[in-house]
Amino acid sequence: MGRLRRAWTWTVATAALWAPALAAASEAAGEGGGRNPWVGLLLKFVNFAILVGILYFALRKSIPQALADRRENIRRALEEARRAKEEAEAKLQRYKERVARLEDEIRRLKADFEAEGRRQHERILAEAERAAEALKRQAESAAENELKRARDALRTDAAELAVRLAEEILRKAYTLEDQKKAVSFTVQRIEELH
Repeated sequence: MGRLRRAWTWTVATAALWAPALAAASEAAGEGGGRNPWVGLLLKFVNFAILVGILYFALRKSIPQALADRRENIRRALEEARRAKEEAEAKLQRYKERVARLEDEIRRLKADFEAEGRRQHERILAEAERAAEALKRQAESAAENELKRARDALRTDAAELAVRLAEEILRKAYTLEDQKKAVSFTVQRIEELH
């Protein structure tokens, strides 16, 4: 910035020093109407050359430096853009890989859930079969127990009935004299055993 200010100051100072001389030369060329028109053109060319010379000397260092700075800024911007593009492409690739992995993971999880569902279904069916078998065994055991109790009750009832019938038959058919014979027979048998 300092160079540009110095160059501008130098250019303004030079133009201020040369301005009166150029104006006088330009006026002299205009007043001399009978003179050669080429002299006026030559003076204008000299004025233009002086102006270009002043601008050249004033800006000869600042313009190349400004262009070099601009070129460096553009080069840096391009480098940053290239780096940003590479980073964006790398990020995109990572995201694509993550999406691909996610799709694989989703397929794997779905297969795992389906397999787990089948295992649970089979386990539930097996448990239901075991429970049904246990209930069947329990029912058979209970039925057998009830049948046994019923048989025992029938036997007991039948035995009691047989004893009552036998008592009744014996009462009717077994007289007092038969009882005496039975007692004496039993006593005789006991005596024989001793």
